[in-house]
Amino acid sequence: MNVTFAKTGERRYAVHVERERAPDLFCGSIGYDDYLPHDLLHFVVGDLASGGNARLFIPVDKTLVAKMWRAQRKRKTRLPDGRRSEELAHALYAAWRTRRSDDPRIERLIPMLDELAGRWHALPVGGSLTLEWPRAERGRLAARRASGAGAARRAARS
Repeated sequence: MNVTFAKTGERRYAVHVERERAPDLFCGSIGYDDYLPHDLLHFVVGDLASGGNARLFIPVDKTLVAKMWRAQRKRKTRLPDGRRSEELAHALYAAWRTRRSDDPRIERLIPMLDELAGRWHALPVGGSLTLEWPRAERGRLAARRASGAGAARRAARS
């Protein structure tokens, strides 16, 4: 999966997500920052690759928009997951700005955020930054089933 962050205007950006196993998605700017836009922080902590859309993105293929909204209406909204993502994005941003964190896992991400911030800041309007998602496009349950680990556990219980 590739996620492209594009500067579309002065203090505006867009995000385009290209996925192999789910429809491509698009989202306009949510929280602009000259160095670390809000969605770039979510890329670091997010989980779009599992097939979700963070309830902010819409399919690039317009014929899928109505289908997506119907499916979301049927599912219960799990706000705690969204809150957790927001909390992590905020913690990352605060750690990057202050150069410190009480969490060593976040502290280790600061150099990576420095590199991303430099790349984003250097982009001219019309430029873009494409990042590859580091994991396969599937959720944890699907990954377990594909690896056979789930089947092995189910067989052991029988």
